[in-house]
Amino acid sequence: MKFEIKEAFYFDGKAEKIISGAIHYYRVTPGKWAQSLHNLKAMGANTVETYVPWNLHEPKPGVFHFEGIANLPKFIEMASEMELAVILRPSPYICAEWDFGGLPAWLLTSCTRVRSQDPVYLAAVDRYYKELVPRIAPYQCTRGGNVIMVQVENEYGSYASDQEYLRLNREILIKYGIEVPLFTSDGGWDPLLEAGSMMAEDVLPTANFGSGAQSNFAALARIMEKYNQKKPLMCMEFWDGWFSNWGEPVIRRDPAETATALREILELGSVNFYMFHGGTNFAFWNGANESREDGYKPQVTSYDYDAPLNEYGNPTEKYYAFREVIQDFYPDKIFPEPIISKTTSYGAIDCQRKVSLFETVATVATSEVHDVTKPMEALGQNHGYILYETTQPLIAGDYHFEIVEANDRVQVFHNNQLITTQMNEEIGERFMIPNLATTDQIRVLVENQGRTNYGLYLTSARQSKGIRGGIRQENFFLPQINHYSLPLETDTGIDFSKKWHEKTPAFYQFEWEITEEPQDTFLDMRDLGKGCVFVNGFNVGRYWEIGPYYTLYIPYDLLQKGKNVITVFETEGVEVTSLTFVAEPKIMGEL
Repeated sequence: MKFEIKEAFYFDGKAEKIISGAIHYYRVTPGKWAQSLHNLKAMGANTVETYVPWNLHEPKPGVFHFEGIANLPKFIEMASEMELAVILRPSPYICAEWDFGGLPAWLLTSCTRVRSQDPVYLAAVDRYYKELVPRIAPYQCTRGGNVIMVQVENEYGSYASDQEYLRLNREILIKYGIEVPLFTSDGGWDPLLEAGSMMAEDVLPTANFGSGAQSNFAALARIMEKYNQKKPLMCMEFWDGWFSNWGEPVIRRDPAETATALREILELGSVNFYMFHGGTNFAFWNGANESREDGYKPQVTSYDYDAPLNEYGNPTEKYYAFREVIQDFYPDKIFPEPIISKTTSYGAIDCQRKVSLFETVATVATSEVHDVTKPMEALGQNHGYILYETTQPLIAGDYHFEIVEANDRVQVFHNNQLITTQMNEEIGERFMIPNLATTDQIRVLVENQGRTNYGLYLTSARQSKGIRGGIRQENFFLPQINHYSLPLETDTGIDFSKKWHEKTPAFYQFEWEITEEPQDTFLDMRDLGKGCVFVNGFNVGRYWEIGPYYTLYIPYDLLQKGKNVITVFETEGVEVTSLTFVAEPKIMGEL
């Protein structure tokens, strides 16, 4: 494939629009990639786009991960087999409602400021690209592959305006082998495009928006005119839906209205649907938004996004509305029929084993004793939970306590009894623990609910999760605290031979047999409180009784014919006696 950017996009010498859709390979299990890619082509697209999250691929400094759900080369190869071009967005920061916007949490302990000329930060970017770029470079269209464009930085104009920083990022990409055209993407507003684009470096500017193609593209044209260049107009993120926050209704966008907005884009330029297939924020990868007005709001496990494909990869009404618009622009093109996968209900299964977290914590967590409380990043932990436990005698009597500078959600236990749950602005409020004995124990379980992925709090101290300040009894800090790291990347190490205590955080394990080939399904979590779920050792994500999603999606390729094991980590003290599989998601206001 030959690809060029002149006044238009040229594929093998022919001017053509890019019609692309975002599929994040890490939000869709590998067994579902083929369905997503096929359905993208069946909607009339010629390209697939994906972000590349740095924190997924380099979970610890110098330790790289490209297997399973992180197998980007395999995803690119599969797109090539379906004759889809690929747009890659490996910029160090991706936003994407992804934890810390894709930046690794370990940067919080090593560099002064992310997305800057800080030498420590740029050295980390260099090391990452030195590993990443040789893995993707062979797939560039300049070498006979299908990768046509690579992004330098993402919405940088909404963060800063340091052109030298952008130039250094471009140089690192080129140094390790990127040859295809480079681009930036920013909001379609003059100041953002001015701050984030790199026209002097011959880097294509693109715009992100959900409607108003004429005004957004006009701003894009103005930035090009300023540099005496004429290049094709492209909406790199056509926001055809939106993400959801815990406790709030799912946001929906009318298919007909969205299709009208799409038509306006295609009349003027090219498009990338954000999202085409949203997928799922598996494990603890969800991000969060935070503002002065609205406070801290973590995103939910489902990344359905009200996209053309639903969470499990099947076409929606919006899909067919978009397909019709694209067909109008290409009346002679024959689109294949989309793939529609089946979902099933496996009924109810009963719990076989249970144990309280406090009984088995030593078998599932590493521990360190420190004279001051440390956040999880200081212990080399990125995600999950951290449990703080007193190790020295308390002062007996009735005393007030407070948790100083902590994020994001705190549960305080006196022995095995829950005393208080605090989150956001509540953290730091004083609480009473009566009738203390010197031999009693205080435990504080802190959940990292997801790091902010966008805005002014991207570099806030609150991005460090756990207790930063300390645990105070009246006017003094408690010394010598045991820190248990609970990243819960898998469900191994749980000792179910130990005791279970009611109304405490606990693990519950279920086994059941599948006699036929597995199909997609959903776990109904409506009767539970809060926690996460493992399916055959894979963390499928968080659940929370406040919704809006009351189910967890289980892709078929996480299941197996024969024996399957599910482990639930429930933090609210709800006893999990049974689980029920259903064939459709259960959503607030849509039951």
